[in-house]
Amino acid sequence: MQQTWYFIRHGQPQVTGHMLGHSNVALSKLGWQQLSQAVESVTSGALVFSSPLKRCKEFAQHYAQLHGYQFELDASLKEMDFGDWDGQPYESLWQLTHKPTLGQFWQSPHLYSPPNGESLLEFRRRVEQWWCFQLDSNRNPHNVVFTHAGVIKQLVAHVLQIPISNSSVFSALEIEYGKVLKVCVYYDEQDKGWPKVVF
Repeated sequence: MQQTWYFIRHGQPQVTGHMLGHSNVALSKLGWQQLSQAVESVTSGALVFSSPLKRCKEFAQHYAQLHGYQFELDASLKEMDFGDWDGQPYESLWQLTHKPTLGQFWQSPHLYSPPNGESLLEFRRRVEQWWCFQLDSNRNPHNVVFTHAGVIKQLVAHVLQIPISNSSVFSALEIEYGKVLKVCVYYDEQDKGWPKVVF
């Protein structure tokens, strides 16, 4: 058996230049256009998952209703919680953060966490637990997931077995608004899933 997963980053939000983790900002008009174009590459859906944050949820609900697909919200698909930094302009964070600084977090996120936010280990575990649950229980042949860049990066790191100490998964992997990552999962005779990132 083979499964196809489409992981789609939300489009441009109404607020840009800010650290939007759990901040609940809606899509801009351009963001809707970006997602409308993104789903053209999705050959089939049937089951649609979404982060509950507006920049994912509102278009995902529209898309699922339009095609008559099953729809599920899942908090595990939220972006990383940046705590006190959440919703703040990057320009201010570069100037005002200390112990840790924003630079320390970007360079070594496995060592430094945003104040009162989620650690990288907690974030990665959250994404991995969701994904492993899907591999164990979901046999729907086509799945579409509307989520965030950080979630997609952690999924890629998990599939490619990149250790959490390798920060390049954050800095060297760019996932633009409205971009689609395709993952195919092949199930063997023991019903074990073998995921592959497809370019």
